Amino acid sequence: MNGRLATKTMWGVVGVLLLALPLSACGDDDDGGGTSDNTTPQTSLTVEAKDYSFSPANWKVPAGQEISIEFTNSGSIEHEWAVINLGMALTSGDDFTEDHVLWEIEKQPAGTTVTETFTWDTPGTYQIVCALDGHVNAGMAAILTVS
Repeated sequence: MNGRLATKTMWGVVGVLLLALPLSACGDDDDGGGTSDNTTPQTSLTVEAKDYSFSPANWKVPAGQEISIEFTNSGSIEHEWAVINLGMALTSGDDFTEDHVLWEIEKQPAGTTVTETFTWDTPGTYQIVCALDGHVNAGMAAILTVS
């Protein structure tokens, strides 16, 4: 290969790499808590409870597969992650009873991280709440979509 052709080829490769670099940054920005675009179901969730919110505020999981949930209480008080039965939604913590709960990670002290697993067989949209006194009323709710 002559020098001029080699230089052109080298610059062509550099150009392709430079174009590919920004595109590679557009991939799934998975923070472990679901998906950044909320369209791809995840089998491993990272849930952070703060005073008084969940981060992220929504997750998507596949039906019929075991899901690993790492729950971290980053807040200064106890929190939990309760999945409300399909078709039910709480507008106030005053409406809460244990009969509303499909599954939950029980209350955890501040600074605690636990990992649990669960399988959702029924597709749908489920409300997630921290069902401790006053937390739902303070806005501590999120959404879990099972597809």
